[in-house]
Amino acid sequence: METRLRELSRIIASGNAMLFTGAGFSANACDLDGNCLPDSARMCQELWPICFPDGEPDGSSLQDLYDVALLHAADRLRTYVDRRLRVGDAPLPAHIAAWLGAPWKRIYTLNVDDLEVAVQRQYKLPRRLHSISALASEPAPSAGDAGDAIDVIHLNGMAGARASELTFSTMQYAARLCARDREYERLVSDLEHAPFVFAGTTLDEAILWQHFELHRRRKQLAPLDHPPDHPPAFLISSSLTRARRMLLESLRIEWVQSTIAEVADQVLSKPAG
Repeated sequence: METRLRELSRIIASGNAMLFTGAGFSANACDLDGNCLPDSARMCQELWPICFPDGEPDGSSLQDLYDVALLHAADRLRTYVDRRLRVGDAPLPAHIAAWLGAPWKRIYTLNVDDLEVAVQRQYKLPRRLHSISALASEPAPSAGDAGDAIDVIHLNGMAGARASELTFSTMQYAARLCARDREYERLVSDLEHAPFVFAGTTLDEAILWQHFELHRRRKQLAPLDHPPDHPPAFLISSSLTRARRMLLESLRIEWVQSTIAEVADQVLSKPAG
């Protein structure tokens, strides 16, 4: 474990590493009304009365409920997303600022919340965080490599956009799986060339693996074939199923059994050795 933490510290300090975050990364953040951001189960509970005001919940999935809300209650859905998935001014833990203040080359996130905007309201970070929605109708300009800002790319869109411009529903995922996606293609290219740190996710995103496989086929790589100089990658999680761990190891993604807060304390708040 100590060896992995030292290596993790080294690659983050290099300034060449990419950060990839999922829902668990925003777990301690609150919405505009001071309530904890909802997980998928909570969103199901809250979307049900928007879709079916006169019925009892029946176990419908988040993806299906979002589709129904888009079709039959689009205005209420947008209001809901704007209030529940945008981060308010409740104090954010210092470990989030430590993570987002590290010298990443680029940040990718599966989350639609605007956590990086809220962090910058509460903390003075070494570099500005520049938000980009992968689903914007017009590609947003990148901060580039000037060094004064870090791009934060929201792969599933950003709260504040129309509900139809986020990726939540069955049909929205289906539509994205039918086509190539510029930001996912850049992500997969980055995975090939740069060190990665995954936090708050166990990497079960179908669109990511679709583009990963498309990239491998274009390169005519055999299954699980890697170049000898493949850059290191780490996944931070307090627990991981045995099968998922073996799959990630086959892809040369090392599991660091720890929490986001613990890694911030042990790695991000200390000078690299």
